[in-house]
Amino acid sequence: MPRHSFRFPYHIREAVKRYVINAVESVDPRRFNQEAAYVAALAQALDGTAYRGTDASIVFRSTVYDDRGRNSAERRFGADFAIVARIASPDDFIEKVILVQAKRGEIEDLSRSQLDELKTQIRRMRQLVMAPKVMEIPESSGIRTPRMISGNQIHDDNAYRPMSLANYIVARVLTTLDGDTRPDFVASVEDSTLAKVVTIAKLLD
Repeated sequence: MPRHSFRFPYHIREAVKRYVINAVESVDPRRFNQEAAYVAALAQALDGTAYRGTDASIVFRSTVYDDRGRNSAERRFGADFAIVARIASPDDFIEKVILVQAKRGEIEDLSRSQLDELKTQIRRMRQLVMAPKVMEIPESSGIRTPRMISGNQIHDDNAYRPMSLANYIVARVLTTLDGDTRPDFVASVEDSTLAKVVTIAKLLD
């Protein structure tokens, strides 16, 4: 798999960070109280062009997966949604996808049975990607602050450090650190049923 290196200057990183913060702040928890509704609204808010100029173009597209029924995409593959980032500079272009399972509240507050369920969902995501993510959604004084965590660290009972969604995208997605870049796989995840994943994705042990 080819390596891509993006070293975006401060003004681009800050523009993308502000774009994500604005998306988060635009989703009122009072209007989207339940987890599934909130995740869908946040995913929609993230869709769009985070930055466009002569020096770079950064576009996000989100897909929320079906979660109803025995054979739903979420039940089979563990992910609530995906974020696809299309990142271009004058010298390079890449598309990458991050699979995410979301949990309202903090992961450390989950009961044992809830944590076991989350680990099962992480294992299902690991059939598709090497580095699945978990988004915890704590709330304080009516404000929710989505934070990203390594699913592998949670699964393996290792220490982890939550990172705000905006900081995560700037630090991990805009660089070469996170995201699956297999072109067929990226194309396959932009279907809320994940129907194409079964035949296109290379399943990982």
